[in-house]
Amino acid sequence: MYRAIVVLFFAAIVIALFSSLYSLMKSPAGNPSTVNRLMWRVIFSIALLVILVVGFTTGQLSSNVPW
Repeated sequence: MYRAIVVLFFAAIVIALFSSLYSLMKSPAGNPSTVNRLMWRVIFSIALLVILVVGFTTGQLSSNVPW
């Protein structure tokens, strides 16, 4: 379940990033739309970080790297 949530939030971050890029290319740099979209990207990034920390501390997520 945590893996699906992580993938969903990562996809939301990428979508918000490209949405803000499109908004920046379409209109001037001081447009509130661009700022709002970048704000959502930061919110999604913080939420993803919290989800990862909670997932690793509760044992729902684990690392499978060999080193």
